[in-house]
Amino acid sequence: MNLPKIDSKTTTILRRLILAAMIIGTLVQIAFPAWQNAMNWRLPDNDDAMRVLQVRAWLEGQGFYDIINHRLFPPNGGDVHWSRLGDLPLAFVNLILRPLLGLEMGEKAAAFFTPLALGVAFVLASGKAAHTMENSKIAFFVGVFAALSTAGAMSYFVAGRVDHHGLQLIFLVSSFWGLFSHGKKGAILAGLMTAASLTIGFEIVPILAIMISWVAIIWAIRGEAVKAQALYFSIAFAIGTIIGFVINVPPQEYLTAVNDALSIAQVLPILMGCLGLSLGAIFLSQKAMQIRFLALPIIAVLVIAVAAQFPILLRQLYWQIDPLLMRLWVNAIVETHPLTKTDPSVQLSLGMFAVIMSAAAIMKLIIVTIDANNNPDDIHNRDVDNWSLLAVVLVSVTLMAVFWQARVAGQASTIAAFSASALVTGIYKKQGLKKAILLGLVLNPLMPAIAATAYKKAYPKKTQYAVGGGGTCRGLKAYAELAKLPKGLVAAPIDFGAQTLIATHHDVLAAPYHRNQGNLVAYRIFMASPDEAQALLAQSDVDYLAICTMSAEVGIISREAPNGLMAQLKNDNAPAYLRPIPTPSGSNIHAFEVVK
Repeated sequence: MNLPKIDSKTTTILRRLILAAMIIGTLVQIAFPAWQNAMNWRLPDNDDAMRVLQVRAWLEGQGFYDIINHRLFPPNGGDVHWSRLGDLPLAFVNLILRPLLGLEMGEKAAAFFTPLALGVAFVLASGKAAHTMENSKIAFFVGVFAALSTAGAMSYFVAGRVDHHGLQLIFLVSSFWGLFSHGKKGAILAGLMTAASLTIGFEIVPILAIMISWVAIIWAIRGEAVKAQALYFSIAFAIGTIIGFVINVPPQEYLTAVNDALSIAQVLPILMGCLGLSLGAIFLSQKAMQIRFLALPIIAVLVIAVAAQFPILLRQLYWQIDPLLMRLWVNAIVETHPLTKTDPSVQLSLGMFAVIMSAAAIMKLIIVTIDANNNPDDIHNRDVDNWSLLAVVLVSVTLMAVFWQARVAGQASTIAAFSASALVTGIYKKQGLKKAILLGLVLNPLMPAIAATAYKKAYPKKTQYAVGGGGTCRGLKAYAELAKLPKGLVAAPIDFGAQTLIATHHDVLAAPYHRNQGNLVAYRIFMASPDEAQALLAQSDVDYLAICTMSAEVGIISREAPNGLMAQLKNDNAPAYLRPIPTPSGSNIHAFEVVK
């Protein structure tokens, strides 16, 4: 019996269908348990809840440049200093689903599906980055698998995770993809993605600074060979930055400088750097290497001279935060601590893979550098350029995660994933399938998660409190009784501001955003003696008060002020001016009405 032959077009379609099924199947398997959470507004993080609220207000008519949450610390409102660019994916899916499902269900479904769609974009971009590194279709599939298997990255794409961190990972991976290609289109992609990342947030500015410096240094070394990359990256980065500035800043604030969001203080130095590098690419690419390297410090001096016109850039990043809040609130946020100060399970899950891949990337860089010295052609030089970018960025970000802030561990894991994909594919091409499989077992992003799970089972951690209070302090059910009461102003710890806003119709004093001035007001209330707190509640016209008895924040405030109102509430010793509100079954939200 002769089987019919399958043509190449059909094979390509089948491969793509299998790939789509693998991606969608994995994401659905991760996301399915989260459907009920989305329906109950039990979102993974405070920022996810606030993103839903920001998009809701925008779609209901709040101005494009009005990014104040007017239910936070009224009447002033709370400035979350976010970008509408970060709101776009959720807003777009909302507009599609609301006519089909209604306003309420459409909004919840959008929160569920948006990160899944972004997750597909992320793994495809990761596959393309790996493919560009090794110029192999196998690398693409390995890259997709590695991205799907990397917990530190995929945690930003679970259902309900609608904050902008997933977008930043997509922009980051796309920037690598563009730079690896060493062409005009790739340079334009990288420049635009770098600008987009800066537009939505400054969390990965150190990573972007390293990548931008790499573009300049590689141009100084290679000259004419990478002229197009330096020139088109500079132009695209400049144009993208201007677009981001227009998106973020209203015309009346064009001359207002800030240090925690894209403003004139960042735009002008960036444009000066882009102008200097583009002019260098045009006029100096054919000159001697020494001349190009002499041009770089001149460009840097010009950038610094422009930046020096904005003294606010020298201020501490979170200068708006009161020292009390810095000590009790910010310093208690786990992701602001280095991995060395986190639980071993966190170190394993978020740091192990990046550390292993950092060492592997350095070894690979040494190997390709030796090969390039023996075979000085464009192909080998390109390998050196790409692996120098990967090695320097990966090692730098890993060191930042381990010794500075754990919040960049997701980016380190992401870069490590497509680095591993390129390494495994390279071994497959040169030494065969068996050695590639063996290397893949060693450089497997699943292993850290398995090791972390094993550690948790062997050494279970028992604690009275949880960050954010755990699931019993989030969602519609937890706030059901408070939500029944007439609209009013709620004083609650910082970690529960966004949760209260999305689960009820009330306003709140505090939420986890460093520009919000109501945070200090709330802390002063909770740390004051019961008598003093009564006066402060009246002064701020607070109607309700709520705490989560499982919250680590409650424990911190109680220890700081053992005779304060929070300590009294924690010990079930509420003063007479607070009338208890029934606690829903399964909830640890204890709420009170202020008797006026």
